[in-house]
Amino acid sequence: MGSVFRKPKAPEKSQAQKDYEARLERETKAQEEAKAAAEANAKEMENKKAKGLIGSRSLFGNPGGRGFYS
Repeated sequence: MGSVFRKPKAPEKSQAQKDYEARLERETKAQEEAKAAAEANAKEMENKKAKGLIGSRSLFGNPGGRGFYS
């Protein structure tokens, strides 16, 4: 008979479960990296627009004559 105070051991994970968890962790990490890169790009574009480096009326970002006076 077992002890009343002893907790039963959890069953050991199968190899398929271990592989699934590893794949899920890799996918989650890749999604987080992509999200961070997209946020950084959006912030950079916002800063460039605020400085006037890009946009429809920009004098710097539109080579070929599409600037402020066009």
